Amino acid sequence: MQWGKMFQKLVAYKEKHKNTMVPSQYEEDPKLGRWVSTQRNFFKKNELPKERLDQLNSIGFVWRVRKKSKNVKWDDMFQKLVAYKKAYKHTLVPNQHKEDPKFGRWVSAQRQNFRKNGSFSLLVQAMKCHPCSNKKDKLLKERLDKLDSIGFV
Repeated sequence: MQWGKMFQKLVAYKEKHKNTMVPSQYEEDPKLGRWVSTQRNFFKKNELPKERLDQLNSIGFVWRVRKKSKNVKWDDMFQKLVAYKKAYKHTLVPNQHKEDPKFGRWVSAQRQNFRKNGSFSLLVQAMKCHPCSNKKDKLLKERLDKLDSIGFV
């Protein structure tokens, strides 16, 4: 596939997920995951043409990714949740999910972490109205927005 078409897929991914942190093994679009990983490798080797570098920078592309960071792990689990919703048309993953127990526990933890006062949607609305003052608040808002964007309940 042409570079420009893959770039457009990345732009669409960013619009949907609010970041360019496509997992290298992205279940929804494996080619996009490999392509993003390849761009980072070309960048590391200083082999990425300037016009492509400029295009990726123009959308806020993240060049360096810490492999084991909590954000990457969270994003990987979020991608599993997106795939689950696509397959089952809902986000009601059982806490004791037989196929992937860790995933079931992660989804349950998201509900516990984000469903304050019995209403996830009210918390999302409150965060949207409140200007985030620190890095932790901004991360929380980003995660809330992501979960809200897929109709998480």
